[in-house]
Amino acid sequence: MPSKNTQKKSKSSMRHKKKLIIFLAAAVIVATVWFLAAQTGAVDVNEEQTVPVRRGDLMVTVTEGGSIRAKDSIQYKCRVERMRGISDIAILDIVPPGTYVTQEDVDNGMVLVELDSSSLEDRLQEEEMELAGDQENYTAAKEAYDIQVIQNESDSSNARLTVRFALLDLEKYLGKQLAAQLTKNVDEAESLTGHVSPFLEKVKNDPNLLDGSSAGQELKRLRDEIVLAEGNLTTAEDTLAGSEKLHEADYVSDLQLERDRLDVTSRQFSRENAQVNLDLFLNYDFPKNAEQYLSDYVEAGRELERTYAQCRSRLAQAQASLNNWEERYNSQRNFVEELREQIEFCTIRAVAPGLVIYGEGGSGDTFRAMRRGGSGGIIAKGEVVYEGQTIISMPDTAAMVAEISVHETEVDKVRAGQPAQIIMDAFPDRTLHGEVLEVAPLPDQQQGWMNPDLKVYKTLVSIDGTHEFLRTRMSCSVEILVRDMEEVLQVPIQVVANRGGRKVCYVESEPGPEERQVRTGAFTDTMVQIVEGLEEGEQVLMNPPLFDSYSGESGYVQSNNAWKNRRAEDGQSEDEGSPNDGQAAREEQGSPQGRRRSGRGERGASRETQSGDNIPSKAPGGGGSVETQSRGQN
Repeated sequence: MPSKNTQKKSKSSMRHKKKLIIFLAAAVIVATVWFLAAQTGAVDVNEEQTVPVRRGDLMVTVTEGGSIRAKDSIQYKCRVERMRGISDIAILDIVPPGTYVTQEDVDNGMVLVELDSSSLEDRLQEEEMELAGDQENYTAAKEAYDIQVIQNESDSSNARLTVRFALLDLEKYLGKQLAAQLTKNVDEAESLTGHVSPFLEKVKNDPNLLDGSSAGQELKRLRDEIVLAEGNLTTAEDTLAGSEKLHEADYVSDLQLERDRLDVTSRQFSRENAQVNLDLFLNYDFPKNAEQYLSDYVEAGRELERTYAQCRSRLAQAQASLNNWEERYNSQRNFVEELREQIEFCTIRAVAPGLVIYGEGGSGDTFRAMRRGGSGGIIAKGEVVYEGQTIISMPDTAAMVAEISVHETEVDKVRAGQPAQIIMDAFPDRTLHGEVLEVAPLPDQQQGWMNPDLKVYKTLVSIDGTHEFLRTRMSCSVEILVRDMEEVLQVPIQVVANRGGRKVCYVESEPGPEERQVRTGAFTDTMVQIVEGLEEGEQVLMNPPLFDSYSGESGYVQSNNAWKNRRAEDGQSEDEGSPNDGQAAREEQGSPQGRRRSGRGERGASRETQSGDNIPSKAPGGGGSVETQSRGQN
């Protein structure tokens, strides 16, 4: 037993085939009515064509045109990037279309496309030469950095030794205790002389502070010389006194006496010199040497800081130079590797078996070529290709899909999983079935670039089964079943008119057509659902009267008023004759308010309203003020 879904699909297929016939028949009927109204000037109400309000099934569908393609395919794209100074990449050789690639061909590394890589190879040679220079400079910068590191270690070590030796000299001259006192807080002293003076006074008052130092030894030596000179002077004076006594006794000659006198004088000079040397040491040499040794120590510390700063500066310069050349070298090396990779991309090999199909003519390739000023995506020897352009595709014909573009006014109706029928343009007698696989979340940029006002969403529809007659890029028409409503009140779409923002129908009654407000629901190309306002079996006019936007009255109201005025002028009763002589009082057919606008075109077969407010005039017939929703064709 066939399933309910299969019955619905078959029923939808039959209705799809009958739509055109219904559309043409309705057009003929409405044209005939309008022609008769224009010729006769008045049509009796009883002669108006009517249709009954009936209850039945209403199928709401969305129909769009598209093409067939494989659901899955291997695409061989151009991966060569556009680079400054590189000419356009052209095809040198390509396998003929329709070639079947076997697994053996894949194993042997069959070449499908060979692109012109001559400009890339010339550029590679130039860049390799530049890479060699950058590598040399990088190596030199690295060696210079290593040398600077070693030099900094040597300079820092020498500066530290200088500080240490200066401190040892100061301690040697003054002693550790006094040297420690002098070096403490020496960096805060405004003047070294003022810093040293208090310590010199202490030394003069207590020479023992210099014990164990070279200055102490010098002070002891000078004092010893004074003691020795005084001793020698005393001895010389005693000798002179003895010589004078002996000379008086004629035991010592005058010459010996004079020699002793000279010796005393010499010893006096020696004592005075020793005292002067001590004073000079204490007043000049000792302060000078103490301050000099302290200054050497302080300057050595400053030189150490300068050495550290210079080492950091020179090392930073060497590091910056190394980083610069390293970056240039790595950048150049990466660029050379990229060029080599681009040259490899110029040879496209088969990765899987399949049938070779050229990528020209697809929407993506055509759009990209048009934007770049190309030749429309043509794939052939000598033609230029661009990055990302599909050169060859190998479709998997076991699973085919239909690709359609759904207009923005209908995309909210289409959902994944909805059943669909596919009719091939080449095989209109065969109806294929499937369902919606996916709807693109964003509009197609390619279509938007060519027509900014057009917003369509790519939609994929599966095709059940395997069909040998299907070929890639065959044109097709897809009808998607949006809603299948059972046993709903419905009327032809052209019987509903807009009057002052209200949806109305004209119901046949004994006094004449009765204007009745209705609320509509879902609709198709030809039928519209009536939610409320009409009853099943009521007869409604196929061709609603025109609407006078100035007076706000329909043609029937104006006709009835004119008939009453004429009867009153003739003295006749208002009950005589027909108060509504049909279309006699209608506005001229050529008025702007009476023209009925056309539908949105051959694509997009039907619409559905969510609130029942808008009904496009998709079907032929009267009702010149029925609202329409039209959109452009791609």
